[in-house]
Amino acid sequence: MSPIHPAFVHLPIGLTIGATAAETIAAAAGSTSLSDGGAWMIGMAAIGATAAVGAGEWDMRRDALREETHHLVHLHRKFGLSILALLWVLAIWRWLGWGGASLPSPAYLVAIWLITALIGLQGWFGGELVYAHGAGVAPTDQGQTDAEAAKRPSRRLYAAVTRKGAGEPS
Repeated sequence: MSPIHPAFVHLPIGLTIGATAAETIAAAAGSTSLSDGGAWMIGMAAIGATAAVGAGEWDMRRDALREETHHLVHLHRKFGLSILALLWVLAIWRWLGWGGASLPSPAYLVAIWLITALIGLQGWFGGELVYAHGAGVAPTDQGQTDAEAAKRPSRRLYAAVTRKGAGEPS
């Protein structure tokens, strides 16, 4: 089975970036409706991050990682759990602190920008784990399946879409 964590991480990243942009613009323009959108996005980002952390935990327990990579993955996990907790604090702060219609405070804006920066750093670290250390990537002999088995789903999809095998000429 392929890793599932990569399928879950992009939604909370995008929602957090969207919330940060919406809340910042809302504060500058005085737009309560835009701020309400930011509140919904940060709440959904916390829910999405919960799923992403759960998927990462699932993948970590199934991977056959080298010792060094395993240690790095555990560090990535600790960062992820910290970011998850901070996102929930931010979502609760946003939802309980204003009642939905007012603009974000300067302290909230600083917090959301810091969390967004941490998420960017975490994303870079996750990329390093995959591309530099081979975490979850079958061709490096550290994934859940061998290289040929890992290619089967994409070959099936390619064949279904093009009505020919991946190895056939176009």
